[in-house]
Amino acid sequence: MPLDSARQFSARNFGEVRDAIRIIRWIDGFRNWLSLTAGTLCVLAVAGYVFDLRALYLPVAEGGGTHPLTALAALALALARMGRGGMAERTLAGSVLFLLALRGVELFWPATPLPIGQWLGALALSPTTHPDTMTGLNSLIALAAIAAALLVERRSVLGMAALAAAAGVCSVVIVAYSYALQPNAGGMSPVTTLITLLLVLATVGRHMNPLALRLLMAESSVSRMLRRQLGLALGGFWIGGLLLLQLQPGQWTTVAPLFTTVMLVLAVAGLMSTVAMLAGTENARQLQQAALERLSVTDALTGLANRRACDVFAKRVVAAAEREGTGLAVVLIDIDKFKTVNDRFGHAAGDRLLSEVGHLLPRWLRRSDLAARWGGEEFLLILGSTRLTGAIALAERVRGCFEERLSLPDGSAPVTASIGCAELLPGETSIDAAISRADAALYRAKAAGRNRVEPCLPAPSPAQAATCKAGKARRAADVEG
Repeated sequence: MPLDSARQFSARNFGEVRDAIRIIRWIDGFRNWLSLTAGTLCVLAVAGYVFDLRALYLPVAEGGGTHPLTALAALALALARMGRGGMAERTLAGSVLFLLALRGVELFWPATPLPIGQWLGALALSPTTHPDTMTGLNSLIALAAIAAALLVERRSVLGMAALAAAAGVCSVVIVAYSYALQPNAGGMSPVTTLITLLLVLATVGRHMNPLALRLLMAESSVSRMLRRQLGLALGGFWIGGLLLLQLQPGQWTTVAPLFTTVMLVLAVAGLMSTVAMLAGTENARQLQQAALERLSVTDALTGLANRRACDVFAKRVVAAAEREGTGLAVVLIDIDKFKTVNDRFGHAAGDRLLSEVGHLLPRWLRRSDLAARWGGEEFLLILGSTRLTGAIALAERVRGCFEERLSLPDGSAPVTASIGCAELLPGETSIDAAISRADAALYRAKAAGRNRVEPCLPAPSPAQAATCKAGKARRAADVEG
């Protein structure tokens, strides 16, 4: 991945996590207000028992009410969240959990010698306490889950799971009311449900994971898919339950096909949505992968191939030349006096000149050829199916094009290039030797006055090599004599 893209990706991720942390802190900032509201409702519920104000603990005539034990346990949890945490918070939460455990024993063992619910119910001064006013199993589970969430360490998965369980219990009551069922169908009174939800909100900032919240809030395809699936799942279950509630005894065989069809349509819609999003994500991933692959073999300044691309391309064309016997040539180009351009006009002007060269060179090449930035102000052309004479002719056209179309930034003189050419010799399985010969020819062009094309020197025959070696030996003997 390019450095700039990596930085943007990291900055975006950091920004999303920072936003998630800000939201968690914002929610946690309302902790005291939420706890105070929940505690106030608990005090009002207890006051309703004391002063015989049933609307405070039994707002719905046909529904359940808030038992004193429920109110006292929730009040202790609210006080725990209003503090600064630490030992006081854990002590209050532990006490509530112990109290609720005793109530649980009472629920499952009616003959227990510790009927704590009955004892607290006896504290009410009202003689007309509603029989449905009790700390039921749902209230017990929800408050115990909140107390357990206060006892575990912060940012704990167990703590978040406990809060989710408490919120799930409350959702039973909310769904029951949304279906217009009996008010006590959810097993909790509206007051208890509201108190529990306030306590969950007051505690959720203690365990909410910024990374998980970022995953749910981010604009990535995975986050959008997660939000969409959650919405479809919740909506599908709610609609399915609503349809079931409309059935009368004996109507199931008539309505079952419609119900099954609706659920299947929702399931297929969710599946198609997921498939479409995954297909879009895969397409974007492939496009990004292709872009990254192009960047990995491209010189950023000139847009030409880099050395890595040269290595891959050279192996392929050398194998083709050896297999088909069509020849292979290389052309090495060096901009004359490029250092002077940088010194006189600055490196930005030098970069612009290199960029212009990068735009000019591909115009002279075929699809079977490659233009690459070899290093600094040097450029390499790899010409497939080309002999040395063809490479020299092309190099002359390139040299003339440079002289005609490129000039110094102030227009005072043309930009010229020295060029060396070489071809792949029979038996060579690598392009490195040809490039070395082209480099030697390039230096001869520099030494001969620049702005010229020089081919590589022909390799001496065995007889010429032996004669040259004998001459060197005679000269060495004369020197010694």
